[in-house]
Amino acid sequence: MRRKYGATLAVTVLLLLAGCAEEPQPRPWEAVADATVRDLTNEEAVEIERAEQRLIRTCMRDKGFPYWEFPVIGVDEQKSGNYVIESVRWARTYGYGREFDERAERIRTSHRTVRHQNALPREERARYTRALDGDYRDRMTVDLPGPLGTVETPRGGCTNEARAKLYGDAEAWYTARRTVESVLPLYAQDLKRDWRFTDALGRWADCMSGAGRPFDSPDDLRRTRAAAVEGMPDAEADAYDRKLAVTEATCAVESSLGAVVRALEGEYRARTLKPYRDQWDTYRKMRLHALRQARQDSLS
Repeated sequence: MRRKYGATLAVTVLLLLAGCAEEPQPRPWEAVADATVRDLTNEEAVEIERAEQRLIRTCMRDKGFPYWEFPVIGVDEQKSGNYVIESVRWARTYGYGREFDERAERIRTSHRTVRHQNALPREERARYTRALDGDYRDRMTVDLPGPLGTVETPRGGCTNEARAKLYGDAEAWYTARRTVESVLPLYAQDLKRDWRFTDALGRWADCMSGAGRPFDSPDDLRRTRAAAVEGMPDAEADAYDRKLAVTEATCAVESSLGAVVRALEGEYRARTLKPYRDQWDTYRKMRLHALRQARQDSLS
């Protein structure tokens, strides 16, 4: 009887231990209360990017490699990719963002980290790249929504270590980010057929024609502008850009085109992401968690 009792007790203990082992551990971003979930401001996103650069620098130096932080794209620079310019101040200051394009090219070719990496012998450069970006033989993979296919990126490396510290899990962040940020092509055409968009676009085009700039859309304007400034001296191109951009922005405000596009983007993105609600919630919670981590890092 004792042997039977002992065997039963052993089985019970094993089942209890198995049950404990299978209980999922809470993930850091899940501590973000549902009621507080929101999108980040552009300024907050910049805070996270700067913290990521600091963490990468520390990680690389801990591994024995030099690393100089890359400049983070600021709030004004982010606006250069918008569908339509809607700030007269921005247009008067930056035109169509030529200086941002030139800055990006300088960083791509002559930033100190880039120059250091390119100057290394082949084997040393490979070691440096693995330390920074991870091993390309071991990759994280994400199946994107709809017909968009699959993307992948290396695991490991200081870039992913920095993101793990900020977001709580580098692979979960990669999956959520690529899922959420890839959906624009899935709704862009439907948005442009929405009567609210076409009405605002019509008002914008009428305003532009009244100002002596007969363009049907911002896309049409940008194609014409790119051809016009080709070969112009820099000073002449900058003056042309600023004048045209101010007219575009003035008409965007008068027609409400910019405000309509922003509202519709939020609506269509939310609708398109409904089948991916878990990833959408995770994406926003992880960004808020990262913001908190970035601010703690800046104070430490």
